[in-house]
Amino acid sequence: MSPTESVPNEELLRRQGADQFHFLADFIPQLVWFTDPAGYHTFFNQRWVEFTGYTLADSVGPDMWNNLLHPDDQARARQVWGHSLATGEFYEIEYRFKSKAGDYRWFLGQARPQYDEQGHIRQWFGTCTDIQEQKTTELQLRQREQDLERAYSDLELKVTFRNLELEREVRELRQRLGE
Repeated sequence: MSPTESVPNEELLRRQGADQFHFLADFIPQLVWFTDPAGYHTFFNQRWVEFTGYTLADSVGPDMWNNLLHPDDQARARQVWGHSLATGEFYEIEYRFKSKAGDYRWFLGQARPQYDEQGHIRQWFGTCTDIQEQKTTELQLRQREQDLERAYSDLELKVTFRNLELEREVRELRQRLGE
């Protein structure tokens, strides 16, 4: 095979790889995203578009994603992401994203850098996994735990008062018997 014949084959393999990647990225349930080394978003999968209602053109950029976060999560998310960008450390955070319907859902955001041959970050690969059901269950369990703690405290208080009442009755009986 001549060198010129391998070029079309390499191009074909690249296209097939890109097609397979896009299929996979759109198939999995996570929101998938890439950034350049500085954190400028360069890619979002179709699930991102379906969830946020933002087109890919509306979504790329340095800080657009933060505007879709719940206001209470924006500063923390910016700080955690900034730390990862500055250090190259694995990115992981829980935050709430606004859907195109206007409601917020909890997501686990994670990203890992890809390095080039010189050891510099080439790009970041990230996902956001919907954890709304886990968060709802966690909140329900926490509420149930608080309810049980209150019930235990109430019971403990009732037992204490009943013990005091019984001690008083015992004292009264002893006094009557001692008379």
